[in-house]
Amino acid sequence: MINLIFFLPTFDYGGAGNSVVRLCKKLSKKKYSISIISIGKCAYKKELKSNHINVFELNTKKTVFSFFKIREITKKIYTKNKTKTIFISGHHYANVISIIALGNLKFVKIVVVERTDLEELKIYYTFINFIKNLFIYLLVLIFYKKANAIITNSRSAKLDLKKKCNLEAINIKPPSVVKILPKTNKKNKKQNYVVITVGRLSKEKGIDTMIKAFNEINSKNIILKILGDGKEKNNLQRMIYNYKLERRVFLLGLIKNPEKNYLNSDLFIHASHFEGFPNSIAEAINHNLPVICSDCKGGTREILLNGKGGDLFPVNNHRILASKINSFFKNPKPLKKKLALARKKINQYTLEKNISRYDKLFTKI
Repeated sequence: MINLIFFLPTFDYGGAGNSVVRLCKKLSKKKYSISIISIGKCAYKKELKSNHINVFELNTKKTVFSFFKIREITKKIYTKNKTKTIFISGHHYANVISIIALGNLKFVKIVVVERTDLEELKIYYTFINFIKNLFIYLLVLIFYKKANAIITNSRSAKLDLKKKCNLEAINIKPPSVVKILPKTNKKNKKQNYVVITVGRLSKEKGIDTMIKAFNEINSKNIILKILGDGKEKNNLQRMIYNYKLERRVFLLGLIKNPEKNYLNSDLFIHASHFEGFPNSIAEAINHNLPVICSDCKGGTREILLNGKGGDLFPVNNHRILASKINSFFKNPKPLKKKLALARKKINQYTLEKNISRYDKLFTKI
């Protein structure tokens, strides 16, 4: 029996949370004893416990204050079952904290998962954000070499670590696709064409770019549905009101299972300033949706085969995004051809492949 401890500070519904939960549920419970550590509430607590996975919710407001509690929980888990113990953390600031907290515990193997390119740390919105990102970057340079293994979600992030830190990493795609869906031909009998996006409502997700794009689109029968929740909700709602788009752009909030929304839509768009490996893009392709995405750092280009599997537009350029949306609804054939090509590669992101590669690493490390 191997002890696996997953640490994800913000364990809300979303890409990172889904990836960890899917992995934990499918790993063999005969081979692994699995525990989850989160800062504050874990949104998946009931689901995880029903699958015999321990959940520890730390009562701290900041990841940095979790230092001693992470160490204490890890030691207790090992004391209860004195066998190989592997600690897996996700995202750079959590990875640094994990290495500092556990680095001198000889019984623990530390695996850090880098979900985004280090280039993310060059993007900031306030001076405080700039200082914080610079500090994290310096800590990454110092501490990542102490990890027993580094995993990246995208090839872009792997190359970034090699170039900037001279560190070798293993590229394991997240389990974006649980089951490959059959190809379906959508027949639009609706009055409106539906464009959909799925993601957290935060600045870096570029939801404002999408709203600005819809302000440029004159067709009244093309609507945008935005699935997700977050700190930018009120700002985005005001933007929709100011542009008088209340009848064409809709904030639907967090939807735990967006499958019906994917199936009832005609086009998927994504406008992030940077990304890790955006599960929602792979999910959209699996649901037979053509995609238009920002050409940001991260895994987007990889999923879209450098533009052969979907359209790319410059980050923050709402006019080009609007033009591409208009072009699709005038003539959908070119983008649908790209979709067919992207679907041929979608098996790379299946849960089975993800499980196999993690299982191999955990056995070997």
